[in-house]
Amino acid sequence: MVYINFPKRIKQIQDALAEKGIDVLIGTRLKTITHWSGGFVPWRSAIIIPAEGEVQLITPLLDSGRLADESWLDNVVGYGALPGIDFLDMIKMRIDAIGKDGGTIGYEDGTTNYLPEGFITNYELESLKKIFSSAEFVNAAEITDKLCLVKEPEEIRLMRQATAIVDTAHEAVRLELRVGMSEKQVAGIAEKVMRDAGSEFAWTFTGGQEIASGERTWWPLGGCTPATDRIIQFGEPVMVDLHGMYGLFLGDVAHNYIMGNPTKEQSEVIKAFTETAYKAIDEMQPGKSLKEVTLTVHEFVQKNGWTEWMLPGYGHGIGHLGNEWYPCVAEVASPGNNEPDYVLEPGYMQMMAVVCNRPGVCGFRLERPLVITETGNEVLSKLPVEPVNVKLDDSMKFRGR
Repeated sequence: MVYINFPKRIKQIQDALAEKGIDVLIGTRLKTITHWSGGFVPWRSAIIIPAEGEVQLITPLLDSGRLADESWLDNVVGYGALPGIDFLDMIKMRIDAIGKDGGTIGYEDGTTNYLPEGFITNYELESLKKIFSSAEFVNAAEITDKLCLVKEPEEIRLMRQATAIVDTAHEAVRLELRVGMSEKQVAGIAEKVMRDAGSEFAWTFTGGQEIASGERTWWPLGGCTPATDRIIQFGEPVMVDLHGMYGLFLGDVAHNYIMGNPTKEQSEVIKAFTETAYKAIDEMQPGKSLKEVTLTVHEFVQKNGWTEWMLPGYGHGIGHLGNEWYPCVAEVASPGNNEPDYVLEPGYMQMMAVVCNRPGVCGFRLERPLVITETGNEVLSKLPVEPVNVKLDDSMKFRGR
């Protein structure tokens, strides 16, 4: 069991709110609600955090009882689709109760590539401005972003376990993978093993387990690859991107296979993919900025003539549920996505992600969680980076020959 010092965590954000002159935060993003409530909150919800005083979670009535039991918060209330107790009514009730209706109210707005971010809607914001007409409203989305960059030691422990669960599923897939299986069968093998090992939720919003074979692996610049009924065939690449969750932390590891001995062209892609992946990992060192890492790997890729095959970015954020995108390993600033000037520091965690696609030949995807240490980095997944060759003899056995 891992103990997280929740009172210390709450004080951290309350101090940040006070420093910025914000009296109360209406947090609606999934990452904010997860981090400050410690609960699995799948429905449209809000966490009300005053600069001083008790934090309250507002969530649908149907789930409020569970979250009152499972989250860290003592103050969990439900809302319903009825006048007087709807989402905005309950937010008003809480802010009225703590006497901050005339102060500065923070909200979370912005944009990101991550689908279920949970930014406040225009309707919600405009309604709240009418309800609290004497209050000043300020966008405070960056507060949670900044406070979640460096992970607590306990968070890293949970992330290790989540990653180990996914690695276990990859080993099961390696032992079972055969020509003639469908992508969905591969996903099913992984799902069962991860559940048996303690996974709570296939958290990804791109199809649970992403399994791709053949031409589905080499779409330009990668792509979302939810498992299909497509049958895996001889000579094909297979990409296995698995997602588990433990203690609300996200296990995410992608691994690759060739069904048989690789061709000359496939071997060329394997070399490009493997060397770029190791280069990206090696460059993640304390004291370097994300932009420095990106430009150095770009230069390496260009020098070797692999630019046309490689996605020009090398990782995304990772942590607990909702904290799955920001920031990326990229050279250009992008609100909610990239922060190239961020300097790597111990405890910072990155999902290293390398995508190498050569249309008509094969495509590979690497995802490995990495944590920055005092002297370098540690890759939490213990799987090899190199794609694995599945022996033809084993595949023939599956076909009954």
